[in-house]
Amino acid sequence: MRKYLKQDELKALLEAPKRMRDRLIIKLLYETGMRVGELVALAIGDVDLESSEITIQQAKRHVEGRKVPIINSWTKAMLRDYIGTRKNRRDPLFVSNKRGQLSRRQVERLVSNYAAEVGIDKDKSHPHVLRHTHAVHSLKSGIDLRTLQQNLGHSSIEVTAIYLTMDIDDRKEQYSKHPLPGMDVSDDGSEEHHVSGTESVAVTSNHSNSFVLSPDV
Repeated sequence: MRKYLKQDELKALLEAPKRMRDRLIIKLLYETGMRVGELVALAIGDVDLESSEITIQQAKRHVEGRKVPIINSWTKAMLRDYIGTRKNRRDPLFVSNKRGQLSRRQVERLVSNYAAEVGIDKDKSHPHVLRHTHAVHSLKSGIDLRTLQQNLGHSSIEVTAIYLTMDIDDRKEQYSKHPLPGMDVSDDGSEEHHVSGTESVAVTSNHSNSFVLSPDV
């Protein structure tokens, strides 16, 4: 079962790096949902800040590449500052301390180290978890399945639909937020079942954000 980050975990991970490059790497993996291999292959020329989009040239199953939006103004400002005066559009976007292109392994180690620093479980410390987190949070915020499919670069919408599969804890949360007609709900969101005229039992839902995700996405 694939994991994804809860909001407090994501916030801690995004704020952990003090280095601009590292913060941008984590932020882009989450905000765009791109794969780590796609991220390390980015060149400066793939970033179009005027159009607010990034072209992933080495996109899986997309010979012509695919575009993902850059919506967050902070991310655009950070990209502009990070690129700075570098003019060669073919140069790698993210470079190592030796000015060479970052490898997948380096990014994996980077994310893992920051995750450990803020106390995130080891099974959530891989860059691909940020892709899963993007997908789950997108659906929860109201993004439609077709839009998410195109952004993630899935070959079919059936693959993207895996992210709609919830476990029992998440279904409890949804039913607590959207009670069935005829059910009494108190101000604190708990559901009251009247056993008799004077006796009632308050049942509260266990809020969790775990999804069952495919290892192939």
